[in-house]
Amino acid sequence: MNPKKKPDYDPEEILEALTAATVDSYEETRSLHKTAEELDLNVIKVQKLLLTAKYHDTARESDTGKERDTAHAYHSDTADRIEKLRKERKDGKSIAEIMTATVLSRASVNSYLPYTKVLYKADELSANAERIAKYRERKAAVEKLNKEGGTDNLWNCITAFAGYPFYTAKGLKFKYEVSGGEMKVDRKEKTVTRSSVEMAYRKACEGEITGPKKLGVFGASYLYPVFVRIGVV
Repeated sequence: MNPKKKPDYDPEEILEALTAATVDSYEETRSLHKTAEELDLNVIKVQKLLLTAKYHDTARESDTGKERDTAHAYHSDTADRIEKLRKERKDGKSIAEIMTATVLSRASVNSYLPYTKVLYKADELSANAERIAKYRERKAAVEKLNKEGGTDNLWNCITAFAGYPFYTAKGLKFKYEVSGGEMKVDRKEKTVTRSSVEMAYRKACEGEITGPKKLGVFGASYLYPVFVRIGVV
C-alpha cells in the first residue's frame, strides 16, 4: 500500500485563515487568553496574529484611501508605542532602536510586531490547518444549534467541543472526550450520558438557568459551562 500523501498546504493561505479565525474569536472573547485557549495557541502568537491583521488593515487603508473597521485590532500601551516608533521615520526604527527606547528585550519587542514572514514548516502548517478546521467546525455547530435547536444538533455540538478547555463555576479547568453516547470528563471517573445532556438541555430551553444546580442532572457542574459556551444558557 502506498503511503498517504501529505496535504499540500499553501502557507500564505494558512496564515491568512488562522489570522481571520483569531480575529473572529477575539471579537467575541475580547481576551488574549481565551482566544489562545479557543485556538490552542500561546498568547504571544495570538497577539502577533491580531497585530498582523491590524497591520494589513492599515496597509489596505493606505492603498485604497478608505477607512476600514479595525475594532477587532488588539491594543495595549506597549503595542501602540512600538507601532508609533516603527512609523517615526520612513523606513521605521530598527528593533535595536525600539529596544533602547522601550527598555524591552528583543523577544519582547518581537512579540509586539506583526508577522512579516510566512512559516513553511510542514508540521506547523498541518497543526494550524487542523486548528482552523476545528474552529470552523465548532462555530458551524453552534450556529446550527442556535438556529435550529434539537437534540441531534446539541449532541453534534457536544461532540465538536471534545478536547476544548472549559472551566467550572469554581474555576476548575476540565476537558472531555465523547465516546458513543457518553461524555468522559477528565476530572471525573463517572461519565455523563447523552440522556442526561438532553434532559439538561430541555430544562435550559424551558426557563432561565442561573447556575449548574438549575440543570438538575448528574454532571451539571460540567454541563453548565459547556452550555454557556455553545449558547444554550
